[in-house]
Amino acid sequence: MVIRIKVRLTSIKGGEVVASAIANSGFESDEPEIIVPETIAEKLKLYPKFPEGVEVEEYKSVGGKFKAYRIKGFVKAWALSEDKSIGPVNTVLTIVPDEDEILLSDKLIDALSIELIRPGEGLWKFRDDKTLRKSVPPERF
Repeated sequence: MVIRIKVRLTSIKGGEVVASAIANSGFESDEPEIIVPETIAEKLKLYPKFPEGVEVEEYKSVGGKFKAYRIKGFVKAWALSEDKSIGPVNTVLTIVPDEDEILLSDKLIDALSIELIRPGEGLWKFRDDKTLRKSVPPERF
């Protein structure tokens, strides 16, 4: 089972999204980063018209290489549960064409105080809280 957590994303362009995201500790980054499908970037008002400063980069995954669009300084993220909200955290937004879920990087997972307890069972918790929480259902875009 994958751990999915409800997140809230806001952009300085006025867009906002609340959706489930995969907490993927195998997605290594140098700074808090979130991968989103094009439809989420549209809701954040950052696609298809990119803001100034967008970087086009080549990423590698198990499936091969792909092109991604990185936008820095435009998005904040929160981790949400039934009774708690952690954030905001400034995050790099990376738009990946053909992606169908939102992915949190290892650094964003840390910045949001998320601890993956039993990934096979979908259990996680906030760092400052003993309450075990269950993975939320997937949302595909």
